[in-house]
Amino acid sequence: MKPISTSELKEIQLDILKDVHHFCTTNNIRYSLIYGTLLGAIRHKGFIPWDDDVDIAMPREDYEKFIKSYKSANGFYNLYDYRKDADYIHSYAKIADTRTIFNENVSMKPIGINIDIFPIDYLFDSVQECNKFIDKLCIYKRLFRIKLVKPSKKNSFLKRIIIRIAKVLCFPISARKLTIKGNQIIQSLFSKKAKYVGLIVESEIPPAYKSVFPSTMFDELIKVPFENEEFYIISSYDQWLKKMYGDYMIPPPEDLRTSPHTLNNVYWL
Repeated sequence: MKPISTSELKEIQLDILKDVHHFCTTNNIRYSLIYGTLLGAIRHKGFIPWDDDVDIAMPREDYEKFIKSYKSANGFYNLYDYRKDADYIHSYAKIADTRTIFNENVSMKPIGINIDIFPIDYLFDSVQECNKFIDKLCIYKRLFRIKLVKPSKKNSFLKRIIIRIAKVLCFPISARKLTIKGNQIIQSLFSKKAKYVGLIVESEIPPAYKSVFPSTMFDELIKVPFENEEFYIISSYDQWLKKMYGDYMIPPPEDLRTSPHTLNNVYWL
């Protein structure tokens, strides 16, 4: 099996993103680059140099349409969704290149090099109500995070011990059941009349609070350069990035310019 370099990994992710972009524009599905991919588009006109993933988001109705209808143009890409794949445990979708293996240090069956597809959910008419709802989801998010992570060399010895103990205590609970329960709670709120929306399916808790925005955030999309291509982003990107990252145009200190992911093996099948 042939190893895949970080630069080649990014090229494969970019090709997946191009395929998703083509499908969405052809089928009238709204999407926006999000998280570090959005930040990279604005600050670097492409990938953040030390990052190694791609994130996009869609309003819930567009997301569900995408999940039901997506087919890759070349046949190499597969959509993973917890409702379709028994071995897939995330509450958001991924599109993966089936010709590759992308082995992260997490407790999940490895899939190919992939990009993340997140739904933006309608919430409530006030930020306070939205935050209270996110608080309600915290127990599922924390338990899921414990089930997902594995101790790694990045962790201190004490933290590795704590992770192992927590995983033993949570052993009777399946990650998939946590995902299903959390999504049942989220989707019970589906209403286009809510004044606020949020990206709340992620297992990381603090970003969920920061992702609460007026439901008009997807009213206008604009195209921006990204690695010599062009992709859509929300026109209110400045407001979103400031809330998520603060003064986002200033890169972090050198010692923090590292990937948040722990990759064990990335190779061609």
